[in-house]
Amino acid sequence: MLLSLLLLACARVPPDLDPTDQPVYRTSDGWQLRLRHFPADGPPVVLVHGMGANHNNWDFRAEVSLAAYLQARGWDVWVPELRGDEGTVAPSEDARRNYSFDDHARLDIPAAVDAILAETGAEQVYWVGHSMGGMLLYTSLKQFEHRIAAGVAISAPVRFEAKSGWIRVAKAGGHIVPNRGVMHNRAIYRALRPLGRANPIYGILLNRDNVDWTLLRSLGEAGLEDMSRVTVDQVHQWLLSERFEDIEGESWVEPSDVPILVMSGSMDKVAPRANVEAACDIYVDCSYVALEGYGHVDPVVGTTARAEVYPLIEEWLDSRRTVPLPPGLAGDPDLP
Repeated sequence: MLLSLLLLACARVPPDLDPTDQPVYRTSDGWQLRLRHFPADGPPVVLVHGMGANHNNWDFRAEVSLAAYLQARGWDVWVPELRGDEGTVAPSEDARRNYSFDDHARLDIPAAVDAILAETGAEQVYWVGHSMGGMLLYTSLKQFEHRIAAGVAISAPVRFEAKSGWIRVAKAGGHIVPNRGVMHNRAIYRALRPLGRANPIYGILLNRDNVDWTLLRSLGEAGLEDMSRVTVDQVHQWLLSERFEDIEGESWVEPSDVPILVMSGSMDKVAPRANVEAACDIYVDCSYVALEGYGHVDPVVGTTARAEVYPLIEEWLDSRRTVPLPPGLAGDPDLP
């Protein structure tokens, strides 16, 4: 399951969201990572990106930025970098090449949440995670649910039953990935770029009719990160076992009464509805929303996401707030 952003072609538009406030947080095993901060007076909300992707999923440009959308509505937005993202500092070359999903869950995310709470003085964070970012919400509920006020998981499976042809292919073909080093998503992007819109990968990752191709040609390259072989192996194990578990085989999900909103696209081939909606069989206070006409990536960066998906997320988060929005922000139609 590669949750890389998009493998799109040539023309570029530059990013326009680059916060000046980017404090560094450190993990217990020596990684130095940044927190991209979009400040406002409201409670902190953390946006966590998917696998094989990076912060550009959330803050590339204002027209496809949930970070900018929530900040304009009074939320104090934090976008953590995770180990392996470009610009992060590893304690060694071996550490840079050998890390797992479990390292994100047990080392990166707890350190990021600690740093955000220390910076803000808050007792809890709100959460929005896409794909792996939603799965990291689930692992965090198992480890420190008392620090999470409420969370939204977009296109994030809690199981891996082979309901789609793509999952069956990935399950059968996982062993062909090289045994050493990293999976070079950026090189794959460059190799497939000449195919343009005919690239079959698009049919797996998104609804082709719900993207701004000019913008996503740039976002596709900027938003990709290579993946360690250890992570690829762990994903393949999930597909084989059909369970979301750590490397030792212990389940990453257990019941919690923290309020959860679970969303997935009706056209999602990476995380089919049944594998995502199953979260509501586990979590006590869980709501599910089907996003008609959306694939895996476009609920976050699609052309209609800002008008259709972002408001659902913000309104649900707002309904779980213990402190009202600042005057003039709630429901303001003039906000960007």
